[in-house]
Amino acid sequence: MKKYLFHLFLLYSTIAFCQEKTYYLEGTLGKSTIFMTVQVYKSDNEASLNSTYFYKNSLKDIKLEGKLKDTNNFTFYFKPGDNITEKFYLKKSGNNFDGFWYDSQDKKLAVHLEPVNFDNYKSNLKIRFDDEKLNLVKYKFLEFKKQKNTLYNNKEFVWYSEKHCDSDFFRLGSGFSQKNKVLINPILEQIHIQNTLSQLGCSSSFEYSNGQGIESTTTITFLNTDLLGFETFNSWFCGGAHPDFGGNGYLIDLNNGKEYEIDDILAFDKSVTGDRENNFSAFSKYRTDFFAPKLLALLTAEHHFIKPADGDSCDYTNEEYWNFISWSYTEKGITFTPYFARVERSCEEPFLVPFEKLKKYKNPKFPYELK
Repeated sequence: MKKYLFHLFLLYSTIAFCQEKTYYLEGTLGKSTIFMTVQVYKSDNEASLNSTYFYKNSLKDIKLEGKLKDTNNFTFYFKPGDNITEKFYLKKSGNNFDGFWYDSQDKKLAVHLEPVNFDNYKSNLKIRFDDEKLNLVKYKFLEFKKQKNTLYNNKEFVWYSEKHCDSDFFRLGSGFSQKNKVLINPILEQIHIQNTLSQLGCSSSFEYSNGQGIESTTTITFLNTDLLGFETFNSWFCGGAHPDFGGNGYLIDLNNGKEYEIDDILAFDKSVTGDRENNFSAFSKYRTDFFAPKLLALLTAEHHFIKPADGDSCDYTNEEYWNFISWSYTEKGITFTPYFARVERSCEEPFLVPFEKLKKYKNPKFPYELK
């Protein structure tokens, strides 16, 4: 199952606090253009603030701590360690916010913010959460530049980087038909955009982002006339107690742009469903009752898993670790990576099952042979 990077962003409890209002703002800090999100949470007579802002010329999030002095007076500050390096004093009047910004040397600059006119930032970009709405703004200022060309199965892949952060990804180049490029490159660009926005949002209240919080590697794993397979592996630290890592596999149909999930490819029972978002109960039941046990049986026959003694970690014989796997479609077969809790994340490694062993479980709706 894909571990999307959207979970890198800070989540807030809806039990203790109810989100009362979110402001999406744009304006100036001195001579610089900035964009800011302000979220107000309230419970009884207690108020809590969350704010993130970024400069137009850098696009990297700066997460602020906040205080609400009264209904219209907002204080925000960035405090890595014990030192406040910058702070905002803003007063709300109508829909606008005005005030001043100070750095650690008490340098003072005027601030004026007003609601973002999102009509200026319309696009086809899919935003997953309302609190990422300013990604629509960031998207307009992304700049991709060609870096290098590579070959795989005598086909060219063109790699691009993004100006504001570390974010590299590929497009189809020479050797692919014009139809393939017109159909598939916008899909690849969309993935690159989402990866870039995740990188730009990878920040914390402990230090300024340098646009390198997510280390990402992309590898082409499969290619024929119909299918393109690749995988990404990400290691990230965006604040919090510990860094983390994870991988995603992709299989894209070159003929129609469809992206296949593992349940589109394999069906261990007729109850198979890949509808994780709209019918999670049925999806989870299938994964628990059929997917995990049958996959584990295949893997055990191939890799001879043995239950570790004395409570050692990396118990690959436990079905629970195979319910929600990562996977990758390769030239030799499909690799499956179990999902462990954070404390045992080092146990996560890919295990290959050759196509020959998977053929009898091919989903009838998957239009291609497993080979």
